[in-house]
Formats: sequence, structure tokens, C-alpha cells
Amino acid sequence: AFRATLATAAVADLLLHVIDAAHPSRDEQIAAVATVLEEIGGGHVPQIQVLNKIDRADLIPGIDRDQSGTISRVRLSALTGVGSTELRSALAERFPADVEIPTVCGAPVLDA
Repeated sequence: AFRATLATAAVADLLLHVIDAAHPSRDEQIAAVATVLEEIGGGHVPQIQVLNKIDRADLIPGIDRDQSGTISRVRLSALTGVGSTELRSALAERFPADVEIPTVCGAPVLDA
């Protein structure tokens, strides 16, 4: 059932890979997700890594870009809301046409 649910990721326009920035095994978790995505045929789908819990990881909010200038990572804290503006900007840049992002009290809804 888990893999069947993930199969929809293979046809997505974009994946937001939410990562616990404070987790000691975050790099291994990132690699595990990449492996599963390859196995289900979703390795080609564009992805933005969302580093959550930056308030617990001594990181600052912001956006990272790859060598071609494409947004590759957003750093934020869903708990405090810091960095949520950067996530909105990343999504608006990726989907410039009228895209509605779910919000609560003006902040994007983030589940992590």
C-alpha cells in the first residue's frame, strides 16, 4: 500500500521532500527517499528539499539554488513560521501562474 501511494509521485509536477534538518541521520534519510523514488520511477520528477526544524538545527532560513539557478532547497521552521515566505517564493517561481497554496493564518500549511 505504501508503494502504491508513492506511485503517484512518479507523475507529479514537483515533489516537496520535507526533511527534519535536526535529525542526526538526515543524509541517510534523504538517500533512502531518493532510492525509493528511483524504484517507483519517480527519480526524474523535479524536487525541492524543504529543510524543516531549522530552529533546532542552527540553520538560517533561506533558499539554495543549484548550478543552473533552479531552487533546490528551502530552509524553514514550520513551528515558528520563519522561512515560510521563502517556501512561498520558491513555489511561486516554480508555478508562476495562479497557484493557490493552502494557508492557515497567512502562513503556508506545512506538514512535517
